[in-house]
Amino acid sequence: MKHPNDDWEKEIQKEPFAESPFTEKHKQHVLRQVSWSQTTPKQTGALHPPERISHGRMNPRKRRLRSGSVIGGVVVAALAVAFILWNGQIVEPVVERFYPTASLQLSDDPSMSLLTDKMKRTVAITMRDYLGKQIQVTLAKKGPITGWVYVEAGQELETDYAQMWLDGETGDLVELNMRGEIPGDRLEHRFVRQIPRLLADIGSDSSMKPVRVLRSAIMKKGEEMPTMNTSLTLQNDHSYGSIRWKQDQAVYVSGDLKLDTERVTTEMLQTAQEAIEAVSGESALSLQEVSYSRDDDQSEESISMTFGEHYLVRSTQGKSGTQYAVVDYGQYMPELKTMEDHENYIEELLGVEEEMIRQHAAPMVKQIFNIDLDDYTFYRDSSNLGMASFRSEGNGDPEGTTDSEGTTGSEATTDLEEPSGTKDEIQIRYTHDARITMIERIQHEENGSR
Repeated sequence: MKHPNDDWEKEIQKEPFAESPFTEKHKQHVLRQVSWSQTTPKQTGALHPPERISHGRMNPRKRRLRSGSVIGGVVVAALAVAFILWNGQIVEPVVERFYPTASLQLSDDPSMSLLTDKMKRTVAITMRDYLGKQIQVTLAKKGPITGWVYVEAGQELETDYAQMWLDGETGDLVELNMRGEIPGDRLEHRFVRQIPRLLADIGSDSSMKPVRVLRSAIMKKGEEMPTMNTSLTLQNDHSYGSIRWKQDQAVYVSGDLKLDTERVTTEMLQTAQEAIEAVSGESALSLQEVSYSRDDDQSEESISMTFGEHYLVRSTQGKSGTQYAVVDYGQYMPELKTMEDHENYIEELLGVEEEMIRQHAAPMVKQIFNIDLDDYTFYRDSSNLGMASFRSEGNGDPEGTTDSEGTTGSEATTDLEEPSGTKDEIQIRYTHDARITMIERIQHEENGSR
């Protein structure tokens, strides 16, 4: 990718080269020369015998050629440094860029013999371009029907793992599913240069530095190229943020804001403090932190406010509706040392009756949202213990969640799938003793979906 504003391209336009045209073709030629100079062994004196010493005056033409060689060498060396470093950051190792197969790691598994040179090159380039690192290839296997060659790299339970399916004849990539992690200082320049602007756009600290990068890529048969997702966390002494890209386009950005940010009005602050008082019984807790996030994929914007030691209020607005959550993230789970302790705790959560949950949640919901839970149907989330919801039904209950007389109880449980016609939902999280540690109201738009 060409970066017209790269500093080293600006430098080449200065004296003594100002009158010389510097085109993309010239740039690529210089990069090839840099790569060659990094990988080609130095020639010995036997291959280049010393020049004969002239007893007369040096030939002017030779002097000019020798001067030009010195300048050219300085330029190549300078560009080599500029290519490898960008404000102290390694942009991309030369070997991985121009000779990706040389960096490919193969295990001692006998199946490696299935990989042709073209397949090795495809695997190496795919990892380089879509993961940003090389993972050791551990397995290769040819499919008896499709003729594809299946390639596996890394271990399935580890952070770095890749599965590739290659055309057995051409060696081209057919399908892909991989993930991996790289340190923040290995993030490619095309992403790094976007960071200050993206953080400044939401009013966050643009001086935050990349800390951790999670990368994934997926490609299905018939697709021309993989879809790459890049998730970055950023941090400095005072702030925390994150950015997510789909391909090279940023689709999500979040970051801490100043406490006196204009995004948090006096009314918002008062409403949040009243909500926390309803859940915790504590009043006048001080605001500790404010963060903002924008999700272009979901067309959502969120503001999160942290109060006291462990209370959070989050307000979200988007195309699918609005959400308002009050969270107590203090630790209320008892200490579980043995498997028996875990099993007993699960039994306790399952044993919390609907009536007890309603008694604890109803006054909080009434105070925060002015909603009477008697008009809402209870659903327990069987796949997420300690979570339940109260829903205002639209077009009727999901099949099997109420008895023949229309009554509900703790036995009327279902996964938290949205029933047809649901417009309003109160989600809650509870402990083994029915303490409510989260209340979130989700209001769906008429044609929206969660």
